[in-house]
Amino acid sequence: MSEQKIYVGGAKEMSGNFGAFHKISFKREDLELMMQNLNAKGYVNLNMNKRKQPSQYGQTHSLVIDTWQPSENQQFQQGQHQMQAPVYTPPEPQEAFKDVTPITGDNPEQIDDSDIPF
Repeated sequence: MSEQKIYVGGAKEMSGNFGAFHKISFKREDLELMMQNLNAKGYVNLNMNKRKQPSQYGQTHSLVIDTWQPSENQQFQQGQHQMQAPVYTPPEPQEAFKDVTPITGDNPEQIDDSDIPF
């Protein structure tokens, strides 16, 4: 089930003052092909691939229209793939500690500091 690739334009890797960049060019026919292949949101997605060897015009990269569309049975709708923060639920008190009276600090006689090493 391989689809025919739709090649448009071309790109040439260039060197500039701030490093490498790609010079991309399209003909009128390429622009019309891209307009015919807009996705559901009105975008055209391109894949740029490095050529094995430069073309006769010095192009080092080719551009292909990405025609992938999600199938109807895919359940990957917006929002479902995002991680949700876990909801914290405090643990139930253990059976041995249910009847222990908490020390409030109001009554210093409640504190047993006999086993403190300092």
